[in-house]
Amino acid sequence: MFRLRLKFLLQNKQTRLILLLTLCLSLLITAIGLFSYSRYRQELDSELNTPNIELLQINLDVTNRAFRESDNKAVDASFQPDVLQYIRLGEEASPALTATIQQYLRTAAADREIRSIDLIRFSDHSVISSESGYSSWDKAPDRTWTDWIEQVRSKPLLIERRWQGTDPDQGETELLSLARPVLTGSQVTGAVLINLDYDRFFSNFYIHLSSSQYVYDLDGRLIYPKLSSSVPADGMQQVLAELGVQPYAYVELNGQSYMANQTFSDVTGWRLVSLVPTEQLLKNVKLARNMMLLLSLISILIGCAAIYSYSYAAFRPLRRINRLLHPEDPDGSRQSLYDLEPVIHKLVGDFHSKALVAERSLPELRTKYVQDVLHRNIGPQEMHSKWGQYFQDWQPGPSVILVLSIDRYSEWSAAYSESDRMLLKYALNNMMAEILEPYWRTVGITGEQDSFIWMVQSRLAQTSEERRTQLQQDVQRMMTIASEHLRLSLSAGIGTEMPHISEAPVSHQEAAAALSRRLYRGYGAIHWPDHEVHMTQDGMPDDSWRRELLHDVEQGDSETAMVWLHRWCEEVRVHQPSPSAVRLMIHRLLEQLMDTAARRHLSLPPDMVNYHHHLLSTMNLDDMEQLCARTITHLTGQMDIQRSSREHLLVEAIKQYMQQHLSENIGLPDVAEHVQLSVSSVSALFKEQTGSTVYDYLTRLRLDHACELLRDSNLRIADIAAQVGYQNENSFIRTFRKHKSITPGKYREQV
Repeated sequence: MFRLRLKFLLQNKQTRLILLLTLCLSLLITAIGLFSYSRYRQELDSELNTPNIELLQINLDVTNRAFRESDNKAVDASFQPDVLQYIRLGEEASPALTATIQQYLRTAAADREIRSIDLIRFSDHSVISSESGYSSWDKAPDRTWTDWIEQVRSKPLLIERRWQGTDPDQGETELLSLARPVLTGSQVTGAVLINLDYDRFFSNFYIHLSSSQYVYDLDGRLIYPKLSSSVPADGMQQVLAELGVQPYAYVELNGQSYMANQTFSDVTGWRLVSLVPTEQLLKNVKLARNMMLLLSLISILIGCAAIYSYSYAAFRPLRRINRLLHPEDPDGSRQSLYDLEPVIHKLVGDFHSKALVAERSLPELRTKYVQDVLHRNIGPQEMHSKWGQYFQDWQPGPSVILVLSIDRYSEWSAAYSESDRMLLKYALNNMMAEILEPYWRTVGITGEQDSFIWMVQSRLAQTSEERRTQLQQDVQRMMTIASEHLRLSLSAGIGTEMPHISEAPVSHQEAAAALSRRLYRGYGAIHWPDHEVHMTQDGMPDDSWRRELLHDVEQGDSETAMVWLHRWCEEVRVHQPSPSAVRLMIHRLLEQLMDTAARRHLSLPPDMVNYHHHLLSTMNLDDMEQLCARTITHLTGQMDIQRSSREHLLVEAIKQYMQQHLSENIGLPDVAEHVQLSVSSVSALFKEQTGSTVYDYLTRLRLDHACELLRDSNLRIADIAAQVGYQNENSFIRTFRKHKSITPGKYREQV
């Protein structure tokens, strides 16, 4: 019976057509399912892998830039003359030198991410900290670095993660410490340790919500994150082993599939790894693929059902007879067609939604791209390819760089907490984007603390003059709104139009140069490049005014010092030299005034306590002049108070006595007898008022007078030694060489 039915069905044309259509349809559905799954996987790799690598590169650049800046400070400190002298003198270094170095370290540690800077001397295990000052290793309030700092002798750069305090495993604050050696000759005799705040350092990371990021050092130790992560430590070791040196790979952990990306830092040697769970991303597409295969199977079953239905009708008379003959034989069930349209629609919809994941990272990628262009960190070929990839909605027309800066930033920032400043900057950034949106395509770039950088391109078909007018109006509107609602004053610098993205650095430089004219033109204005103004140091007043001003401050003559300051500022207003040169001159003056205050143990005015050179970049000339005037008045006022004190008069009497008896063999008992005080009282009083011991001060007086005699007379060395209070010529030569690093004879030959 079965062979009869099969032979009949295969010979029938309708049955063969149904069978052929069934096979073709099932193969087509299977091919569509597998092809869609393959294409989706390829698109997923392309759309997700590239942005994740770009985000890792962004974070890599963040860490590299922070460590380069810190490393530059460490290298500068390791070659700073006072630091080298302190390391070379060892325990003989004077407290004044120690105080100068601590002030230098405190100034260098003014950046937000730097917690502190330490200068470490190996010879006597001492340390000078920008926070706690001078101490020995075993008494320092922060000494968890002592176990590994000696490694700097064999490694030119050390980066370690540690706790601040005395316990290596737990402390108050977690730090990232960068160490550079200090050399004396070819020997490593000390180290500069820059301590970065761990939380502030990694707060600059760009974190994508769908991925987990990890940072490992050269030894494979986890640097980031410090809290527990979704992947256990042994699982991450498996990920690192499977990645090797590949940029990305797919890994399986505890039944979960991940896409792993990594990049390496050429500065720190760190390995940055990101994990994106692919199970959720591929869940729907796998379901669609399985549904397609199921549909293929169902289509075959439907074809078989159709053939069976046809055969059922054809063989109905035979079945009727068979049923009459065999009433116990039951009937079979029937199948129905499965609707394909809902499944295919769902597959296409899921594919479209997953493809949008990459678009969410586009603003960050654009920002990173423009930053690389401005800093010339990208080649022409890569610049062209990424422009076409990231800026498909932009036109080939001209663009321009705009720099917006908060006037008197130090005064403004002092009025708000850090969180409030961030909120106000965020509001300002959003307001700027909203105002520019109707007429301009925009990309916002991170600038300095006080500034915002924008690259804009007009959406309208306008002439160059019309675009300039429109941009002037929009920026002026932004500045007015910020003044009314955010209570801050803004100045803007706008560069010239650039026909191609490769000219962005030039436009940015022109915008920054135009903004710097705020020094003369005041606050709240929009500055365009003035090509007729050549900002050089031509016309800069002679530097002798600064020496005279500092001399008058040392003498406590504030009126004459003010005359010099006002005279110099008037000459600057007339000649208008380069703003950068003017700021540098003011910065040097303020640094020397701060040195005078430290040397004389004087306090600084409130607005100079947290001074650093960047504060001058947002001030005009009038405010700079007032800042200098307040500092001069404050210091000279304290000097007047100091001079009127009894202690000051006693110290001046001691100095005068030593000057008058310079050629005699006097000592501390003679000085004490002259002022009718005990030896211990004279020593403590002189140290407190001058920062130097009586012996050191007397030695300095004698050697200074000896240098004058070596320069201006032909006396023999022995005669000069006698005139400055040394009875033994050899003793004089040893002391001279110890303090001047040269013998008296060679000193005379050089001068």
